[in-house]
Amino acid sequence: MKIIRLLEVWEKGMDGRFVGHLPVASTVTTPFLLGLFAHEQDRPDPEMKLSYMLDAARAERLQPYVAEQLLPARYDYILTAHGVPD
Repeated sequence: MKIIRLLEVWEKGMDGRFVGHLPVASTVTTPFLLGLFAHEQDRPDPEMKLSYMLDAARAERLQPYVAEQLLPARYDYILTAHGVPD
């Protein structure tokens, strides 16, 4: 199974509506992502299959892997993963 990574885009705030998805380049590595979020894991997630909220600093580090400009002051972003058949 191949893992596809996306950013969920939400309007800011608890009542913000879902805006859409932004693809994350397939060149992003699992070790890179694990390094960004390892300290936020309640249980081991070495394959980075769970979802993680990006703060502004993480959005900046992930920006090279996303074609569109990330605007963390305007939107909330959640890194998520979907499995698709190889």
